[in-house]
Amino acid sequence: LDIAFIVEGSDNVGEENFNIVKKFLERVITGMNVGQEDIHVTVMQYSETVTLEYSFREIQSKESIIEKVRSIPYQGGKATNTGNALNYISKHTFTLVNGGRQDVPHLVYMVSSSPSTDVITRPPRSINVIPIGITPNANIQELRRISQPNNPIILHSYSTLIEEAPELVLQSCCSRKLWTEIPELCNKPMDVMFLLDGSSNIGASEFEEMKNFVRAFIESAEISNTSIHVSVLQYARENNLEISWNVPQETEKLVEMVHSIQQREQGPTRLGRAIDFVVQNAMSESHGGRPSASKVAIVIVSGRSEDTVEAAALSARMNRVSLFPIGVGNRYDEEQLRTLTGPSAANRIMKLQNFEDLSTMITLNSEFIKKVCMDPVRECIDEDGNKKKPGDKWTLPDQCHTVTCFPGDYTVLESHQINCERMPKPVCHSNLPAVKIEETCGCRWMCPC
Repeated sequence: LDIAFIVEGSDNVGEENFNIVKKFLERVITGMNVGQEDIHVTVMQYSETVTLEYSFREIQSKESIIEKVRSIPYQGGKATNTGNALNYISKHTFTLVNGGRQDVPHLVYMVSSSPSTDVITRPPRSINVIPIGITPNANIQELRRISQPNNPIILHSYSTLIEEAPELVLQSCCSRKLWTEIPELCNKPMDVMFLLDGSSNIGASEFEEMKNFVRAFIESAEISNTSIHVSVLQYARENNLEISWNVPQETEKLVEMVHSIQQREQGPTRLGRAIDFVVQNAMSESHGGRPSASKVAIVIVSGRSEDTVEAAALSARMNRVSLFPIGVGNRYDEEQLRTLTGPSAANRIMKLQNFEDLSTMITLNSEFIKKVCMDPVRECIDEDGNKKKPGDKWTLPDQCHTVTCFPGDYTVLESHQINCERMPKPVCHSNLPAVKIEETCGCRWMCPC
């Protein structure tokens, strides 16, 4: 693995923050297996121009590189010519004459906190760029374009560069082959729907992070007719199918459509109603659902649902829709998440501290996509988590539904609810009107004495 670090050294950064960047480089390089037969490192600084601080041709040992990093002078400069820096990398950095190896993956980490002051041309796909953007001034959309098909690491301040970034970099570069495309994990048709919370509980930046997560998934997974199709539903007071499976299932087209989704902020969170709408309506063939495809709903939850989710979760299970709830923050109800998955699939639940962690979950490794692509549970399991055999029949806790397990481990739900409002009222001999009697599973009419 050949790794290039290119760090911004413009006037916008300042010497104090530049020294933090140097400490970050020291920590990351300390954690890497640097050596002649292992990882090779080069370090550059850029602003108006590019300065090569340590090349691949120099001794590839941690001690030598760290000693040089500590002595790098802060360059300064009025411009942040990111385009020029990336052009330099494309044309020079990984070439044989500059010590690059042709038979290893090429990875670039670019630390930047300013929008580019020149035009950017993304390096060839053989060079994987992972920008580390520091807000509030970094242009996240610009960094996202540079990094495709990977994703940038976004931090909130230079101080978090030392606290959080070294581990993120080491995980992404050295714990798996991020620089190669995620293999065809989903080698079967799978219809995936994302449910985004558009309620008034969600801020504008949080909604953008949810969209970034969907885009990251689309860019990392294999979108094709033999694999994954993606749709998006926004839920709150009303349910809005923003993207259906009927639209062209092409990566660039889907990313563009996700980008244009606007938050509707329609009142409270009604998750039960949203899932019911998804199962009964949005996942139908009329909306592009493929009869042969597994159905998956990835549900982002940040608050407690104002309606119940039990019946909707049950309906999803009975209709073979696998629910993957992602709880973000600390306001959601864990019990509701467990209800969504059912006792047999609680490992589908993901819990994150911040909305920013959504994209990182895709950026760092392929575990989440693997989890989604694994065959959904194909066993008959009752509400207490007990396995059932074909021919077994059991009654649900509401006493109004029975479930039967059939060969092939699929279940059929039978309702015993009676809506007497739809039945004709009896004509009573006493000439008195029939009286409605409420019962556990509905109602019935009875003539008064």
